[in-house]
Amino acid sequence: MAVQNKIKKFIDERGVSRYKFWQETKLGRDTAYRLCNDPNYIPTGNVLDKICATYKIQPGELLVWLPDEDPHSDMSGVSQIPETEELPKTNKRSRKQEKAVSQLLIFRRRSA
Repeated sequence: MAVQNKIKKFIDERGVSRYKFWQETKLGRDTAYRLCNDPNYIPTGNVLDKICATYKIQPGELLVWLPDEDPHSDMSGVSQIPETEELPKTNKRSRKQEKAVSQLLIFRRRSA
């Protein structure tokens, strides 16, 4: 998991109990307690808005991004196709077209 919530740490530093957090933010009980108990539970925009408005803070105080443990897992969207792989050739291309095809870069689409 790359993003985690820091709500437990936030309320502990302020001396706020989970119950008081729930009451002050006016969130649903299950949502408030889950945010406190599960750092992998990421609040929606509306939930973040309620918490930020209640405590007059920025969302960055509640969320942290943790990089993946494998430093080689992200190849910046570049395909893993070996450089020696050739593109299919057709019979009727000019030299200019051949040069353009040989310079073509192939990128892999990454989902959000």
